[in-house]
Parts: sequence; C-alpha cells; structure tokens
Amino acid sequence: MAAAAAPANVLIFNEEALRAFTRSLLRAAGASAVHAGLIAETLVAANLRGVDSHGIQLLTMYLGRIQSGGIDLATEGKIHSESGACLVYDGEHGLGQVVADRCTDHAIRLVRDFGLALVTARNTYHFGAAAYWAEKMARSGAIGIVMCNAGPNVPPWQGAIPRLGTNPICVAVPATGSGRWLLDMATTTVAKNKLEHAAYLGWDTIPDWWGFIDAAGKPTTNLAAAQAGLPTAVGGYKGSGLAVMVEILTAGLSGGPMAEDMPQNRTGASDPVPVSHAFLAIAPDRFLAPGEFQTRMTRLTGMLKSSAPAPGYTEVLVAGEPEWRMQEKRQRDGIPIPTRLWARLGGMARPLGVVPPAPLAG
Repeated sequence: MAAAAAPANVLIFNEEALRAFTRSLLRAAGASAVHAGLIAETLVAANLRGVDSHGIQLLTMYLGRIQSGGIDLATEGKIHSESGACLVYDGEHGLGQVVADRCTDHAIRLVRDFGLALVTARNTYHFGAAAYWAEKMARSGAIGIVMCNAGPNVPPWQGAIPRLGTNPICVAVPATGSGRWLLDMATTTVAKNKLEHAAYLGWDTIPDWWGFIDAAGKPTTNLAAAQAGLPTAVGGYKGSGLAVMVEILTAGLSGGPMAEDMPQNRTGASDPVPVSHAFLAIAPDRFLAPGEFQTRMTRLTGMLKSSAPAPGYTEVLVAGEPEWRMQEKRQRDGIPIPTRLWARLGGMARPLGVVPPAPLAG
C-alpha cells in the first residue's frame, strides 16, 4: 500500500502495525493477551476515525499508570448488584476498556430482556473513546448511550476552581447507510487530551474556539498557557449542567467518587483513579415495529443534510460523518502519528524489549 505524503512532523503507519505494537507494549507491561488485544483495538479505532487524542497517544498515560501500580491487570471486575434492568458493576480498579467491555455486554443482555438497561460502573479507569462502546451497543440493535466522569479540571459555571471533569456523552443508533448517526462529545469545548496531541505536533498556538483559559482565568490561544490553565464548559452554563448530569448518572448512581472527590487522572502516583461509567441501552423495537426506527433515522438524517449549506460550507454533515470519512481515508492511506509521540513511545518500548514497527515508505 502506498502511503500518502506526510508532513515532516508525522510518520505514517499501517493500522495493523499499530495494533501489533500496542498489543506488544501492553503484554510486556503485564496485560493478558486478550486484554492487550482489546485495548489495542479501541485505541487504533480512535486513530482511524481521526480522534487522535484518544488513540495510541493514551498509551503513555496507561503504561505509566500500570507501571506505578495504579491498575490491577488481573481483574475484570465483578457485578456488585443487579435488579431487573439495572446493574452496578465494580471495576476493582482494572483496565478501563476491560471493564467497559463487560459492562456493554451486560447492557446488551439486559436490554434484550427488558427493552431498557442501565449499567453503571465504579472503581474503573479511562476507557478510551466513548464511541467504541456506544457503537458496540448499536451493532447489537440498541440505541447506545455512554458517559463517564473524570478527574476535576473544569470549573463549574460561575466558578474559578475545578470541580468537574470533561465528562463526555456519546450516543450511537442502530442504523446503516445514510441513517447512521454518532454523537461523541466532551462537555468541554474540546477534550483536554487535544492539548497533548497539539504539543506532540509541535504547535505553539491553538484555535481560540477550543475554549481554554490560562492560570489567571483569561481566554488563551497559547499552548503552554492552556496547558497550565483549564478547559471550559461548552456553551457556558449549559455545558456545565450537562457535565453535572453526567456526574449524577455515572458516579452518582454507581456509588463512585464524585467531582472534587476524584483524583487527577494524569499523575504518576500508584493510587488508582476510580473513574465511573454509565451504559444505557434502549431497544427501538420495543417502541416501534421492527425496522421502523432505522427507516425514521434515514429520513431524519436526510432532512438534516437537505438543508442548504451555510456560507463557507459545501454540505451539511451529520454527527459521526467526518470521522467515518476519515476512517476510510486512513484505512487506505495509513495513520499519521506525530514524530514526538513516536519517539516517546519508542523510549517506553525499549526497556520493555518491544521493537517499534517501521513507518510506511513516503
């Protein structure tokens, strides 16, 4: 496969080479083959969709946490309680993707029995991009809604001190073709991991619409100032309210630590980071005749895309469409990885005895 011409600050890799490298790193760090394979699949899936902030960049955080002892590699968690369509899962401080995989399986099981299912998890960890888990439920025929909380790095509306996480919300629907729709958003204007990705790319400034403030609370486009500052809620009080809603439906219902009680996620300490998740599954066929929901989704997205484009745009895109297009491109041309990130991963790989793959020829 011929690689696309790459800028000087990135290297291009085949998706399977990145999966194999990720698996090898996690195996060398002590993860089982099954768990390493699952995490590799989720991270590279994010890179394929262009969500590089949640791709293999996260290995630097995961490996640091594993090596410090903050993650129990042996556990898959366990059911804490189950009552009808409601289930609470204790992640026992295991790998976030492993816990999320078990929780989505339980949500799929319960929604088949009850038409609705809500699984909450506590004492788990970062699970990658929420879209992976929502789409898993959508492939089973359910509307999948996924949320998680995070360490406090966002001030509440009218506040100056961080109390909330970036607390993402994701919704995926069981539709195909033009009826597909996938919303995956932080409740801040952008995810904080985008700053790290910008640094790996060598940026000095960031777009003003990213919504970061510096240490003095003033809006900034300076990358270093943003890294020392804070993200802000999308839409002001509305985004802040959504972040609190996520906190309620994840930690509030699971019994996990809430808001200020959460430790920061990016420390190198050996203490676990007890993230909480929520997985809501809805069976459309319990509300409509089989197939009718999918037909209605096709009609709905068609109505949205039939709108005349606003000035500066050539078409109307629905949620998920830019990422699906990017996936097609990257599956064909390869995945760009910042050279600075690759150098850091290579430095982590050497003491583990893992040899990084070579990039595609330019």
